Amino acid sequence: MRKILFLCILLIAVSSCEFIEPEVSGYSNFQFGKLEGRTLHVSFDATVDNENGYSFKIKKGKLNVSVNDLELGVIDLDKKIKVKRKSKNVYTIPLQLSLSDGVLFRIPKLINATKFELKLDGKVRGSVLGVGKNFDVHETHSLSSGDIKFDGLLQGIMKGASRD
Repeated sequence: MRKILFLCILLIAVSSCEFIEPEVSGYSNFQFGKLEGRTLHVSFDATVDNENGYSFKIKKGKLNVSVNDLELGVIDLDKKIKVKRKSKNVYTIPLQLSLSDGVLFRIPKLINATKFELKLDGKVRGSVLGVGKNFDVHETHSLSSGDIKFDGLLQGIMKGASRD
């Protein structure tokens, strides 16, 4: 009986907490890394201001990504990211991009571009104190060529082409 009462009190306390949506004030240091098969390793830094009195975790996500109206593929976030409470920090977010069919032939157009319009659509799962929730993501961001580093991308493409 005590366990049930404790669980009810805990659920009421958690459900009454107001969640202030964290503010993401900047994206930087976009890096395209190794290309393994049709999976491209990508990372970027995001500045997150969490005003909540508690930390939360971003557990996983699946987002469709396009750049300059070119459908690149689907991003998977497999690594958990813990956002600290009452803080403004920069977090490095590692991702895996599963490339769409034929996109490797269109990527060189992006390498020569000076401005990029990045669109993300999908769902991300987060949790606070073990209670999870899915969030819809519909974001559009403008980036310049100085924000993006193509480290290893061309080498990965060339290695993949030489294996075939």
